[in-house]
Formats: sequence, structure tokens, C-alpha cells
Amino acid sequence: MNNPHKRRWITTLRFFAICMCLMMNFTGCFDKVEDAKKAKEFQESVDTLPSDVLFDITLSYSEEGLIKFVLNSPEVVNFSNEEILEFPKGFEVTFYDAQMNSKSFFTAKYGINYQAEKRMEATTDVEIINYQTKEKLNTEQLIWDQTTAKIYTDKFVKITTEDDVIYGEQGFESDEAFENWTINKPSGNFTVKDE
Repeated sequence: MNNPHKRRWITTLRFFAICMCLMMNFTGCFDKVEDAKKAKEFQESVDTLPSDVLFDITLSYSEEGLIKFVLNSPEVVNFSNEEILEFPKGFEVTFYDAQMNSKSFFTAKYGINYQAEKRMEATTDVEIINYQTKEKLNTEQLIWDQTTAKIYTDKFVKITTEDDVIYGEQGFESDEAFENWTINKPSGNFTVKDE
């Protein structure tokens, strides 16, 4: 062992062994950081996944024992952690009076319901028909505020009555049964009744 070449060789080997151990430790740290980052990204993606997907559903809403409306949809996606129901294939809602007669009908090809806010947004071929007044609304977007029992939009609307077709360039507002409505910036040929 008194050979200087052997000592230098052993010292060099020890130095390389120590460097390799340090590199492996640092690599392990980087892997742990990367693993933690990947785990966080995975958890965030899991949080945005739906908790349920339901098919061919019927939901009834009642107050004081009376059914107010019935909603039908071919598919509902439930994001329970965000309190959101999505209707990717559309929906139909029928509103009823106290005698269970159909008052109005509301349909769209897409909808999303924000349960905490009690607000539903309907888009794409939105249509509401009032069976009693024989009036029909068509638009591309409509918001249904369930707290105030109002429906409204600031988008273009078309309302067809028994006698007239009225266009609203800047939307409209109504009660949820589409019985009492106002139209913003109306145009078209329509009859004005004297009182």
C-alpha cells in the first residue's frame, strides 16, 4: 500500500464513489419533486372529473306537495364537488299549474345548472312554448334564475304569438312560465292593442 499510484487510484475511486452517491441522492430529490408535481396534477384532474353520469333521467320539482316542473334529459353529468349539473345532450322542462295542467315547455340542446347559485344556462336551439297564451320564444341562449323565478337573455330573440312575430335585438326577460314578458329593442310587424 505504500505505492503512490495505488493510493492515488484508491483516492480517485473513493472520490468517484462519493460523487456517484451524491448524484444519486440529488437525482432522488428531483424525482421526488417531480413525483409530487405529478401527484398534484393528477389530483387536480381528478377534482374536475364528474362524480356521476346519468342516462335517461326524469327529475320532478315540487313545492308544498305540488309539482312545479318536470325535467327530462338523455344524459346528465354531475360534478358534485363543484355543484354543477351538465346536460350535454340537451333537456326538456315542462311547467305545471296547481291542477297539473301543462303551462309551458322549455327545451334546449345544451344546458348547465349551477346548483349553488340556483341558475341554469341553456344554449343552442332554445325554445319555450306557453300553452295557455300560444306564444313561442326562440333564442340561442337563455338564463333561468330559479331564485327569482325569472328567465332572461341579452341575445337576439324571436317571439311568435297567434297574430305576430316579434324580434328582440337585445334580448328579453320573463317569469319562468313565460306568461309575463318584456322584449328589449323590439322590431317586426306586430299589433298594438288599445286599452
